Amino acid sequence: MNRILVLIAVLALSATAEAQQSRDGKWEFGLTLGNLSGETVTGLNGSFIDSASTTAYGLSVGYNFSKRLALTGEILWGTPNYTASLVPENAPGTSIDINHEMDLFNYGIKGTFNLLEGPVTPFIEAGLGWTYFDSNVADSAPVTGCWWDPFWGYVCDTFYSTYSKTQEYYGAAGGLRWDLNNAMSLKGSYGMQEIKIDNAAEDLSLEVWRLEVLWRF
Repeated sequence: MNRILVLIAVLALSATAEAQQSRDGKWEFGLTLGNLSGETVTGLNGSFIDSASTTAYGLSVGYNFSKRLALTGEILWGTPNYTASLVPENAPGTSIDINHEMDLFNYGIKGTFNLLEGPVTPFIEAGLGWTYFDSNVADSAPVTGCWWDPFWGYVCDTFYSTYSKTQEYYGAAGGLRWDLNNAMSLKGSYGMQEIKIDNAAEDLSLEVWRLEVLWRF
């Protein structure tokens, strides 16, 4: 029994030493599963938008300058449901309510500081970037076009543009990283994201939960 325990300890120490050497100077590709909290944003003259929490998905590519410092670019997207209350200019005291689903995309870059050099370490992150909102509500009359397709023959389809906007954001997060082996890691984190909203009483604040699977190469 003692020999088995010693063997397990040796293997664990070996795996730890391998993982410690695996992060420094390596690139990482990641898949993210997360959650974006719902929030209400108040606009001018009583208008507002109330969004629901939603599952988010993401991709990331980063580089570890050392065992503690890393820089990562990421994309995170979700499709939250929302209710918008619009106030007509010529009919104060009334509103037009919209219940729909928006598309939300984050494009950003973040820096990571691992508090420890070992395979299991807490970390903190800070980042900034842009958030693209698409209301999926048409902002003009639809346009129909027809063309000849090499596969489908003569095709006609209808297109329309929507109300959309791109805004800056910044955020911070903290969490725990576990290097499983020389090639794979897990990260879990919780953070806040502040999105600048023009013509609103205050910026949009979102809670962001993330679970990331990383592959080093």
